[in-house]
Amino acid sequence: MPQHPQSTDGFIFSLLGGKIPAWPATASTAFADGLQQELRLQGLYPLVYHLCKSAPAWKTWPAGIRERAKKTAFQQAAWDLAVESRTRHLLTRLQASGIYPIVLKGSAIAYTHYQRHGARTRGDIDLLFSPRDLPAAFRILEAEGYEYTHRQGYLGQELGFHDTSPGQKNLPLDIHWRSSSYVLLAHLLDYEEIIDSAIRIPELADHPCAMNPVHALLHACIHWAKHAASGDSIRTLWLYDMYLLAGALTEGEMQQFIQSATDKKITRICAAAIAAVKQTLTCKALETLHHELRQIRQQEPSARMLEHHAASFALRDMWSLENSAMLQKSLQDILLPPGAYVLKFYGRENRLWLPFLYAHRVSAGLIEYARRGFGIER
Repeated sequence: MPQHPQSTDGFIFSLLGGKIPAWPATASTAFADGLQQELRLQGLYPLVYHLCKSAPAWKTWPAGIRERAKKTAFQQAAWDLAVESRTRHLLTRLQASGIYPIVLKGSAIAYTHYQRHGARTRGDIDLLFSPRDLPAAFRILEAEGYEYTHRQGYLGQELGFHDTSPGQKNLPLDIHWRSSSYVLLAHLLDYEEIIDSAIRIPELADHPCAMNPVHALLHACIHWAKHAASGDSIRTLWLYDMYLLAGALTEGEMQQFIQSATDKKITRICAAAIAAVKQTLTCKALETLHHELRQIRQQEPSARMLEHHAASFALRDMWSLENSAMLQKSLQDILLPPGAYVLKFYGRENRLWLPFLYAHRVSAGLIEYARRGFGIER
């Protein structure tokens, strides 16, 4: 059940759910300080401002909080305009070269499901590429002023890039070549499946560049599961994203979602993600999806991610894949990922280095996971 609105979390989730609360008459200084800290850490000031500014209850909030929310929202709007222009330029450049990346997570949902895309704060933009497009994509990114800055683990599947162009707003990019870095989930939504039914974001690109609503909610559930299994803090915006995504599904899309989750054998993961949202935010669609998903009974290796001792993908999980084709793809991801990715990962250019780099990637990756106790610690 949703938390009581007199708690800081309950107060926030009450307004996110559409019930703008008046400022509690008994609110202490500690309550006000805690609320401001949470709004700042969670990047919620712009969203709270846009949701609350026209509500009568907003005027009962302390002036200092209202002014900070307004100021932050205006600053975010200015940043968002600059980032939108830069993103559109980058996507246009890529699409003109025959490369069609998919904008992932909050950067896409901000445009498809928020009334004001500037209300959805985000620290970077996640782009999913077809593995075969990585060499050309890296060349274009570097020509546009992007510089490779960091990697995600030895067995990861994403790279970080930083915008070094003079006069440009900082727009970090996370470049993905799989929709998830966890082997049980990595091929549940392959690039080819996503791009076949991708949708347009007119503000960002002339061609499709975002997941359709069903894929977007599936990916949000997978993203939640990955972070929950890793013991990471779950951001409020991730829960709100799923709340908006579920609430906007048509009846047909809801059935597609349930069927896709069943076919991909992730009904328990999706049910757990939706249950996490329902603890604080609820709507008819969430209730229906949760009920339907819980009725499905089938063996799902991915459900082990919900346990307290989720196993490392380098060991038990890889061998538990029931589909031999998926196992083959997963082994290829670990042993022979795209050469362009590996060269960029290690800061090399000559492909003669690849055999040595592949060997180091696997050995160093296994050591990394061994140090974590062959599992994801909570």
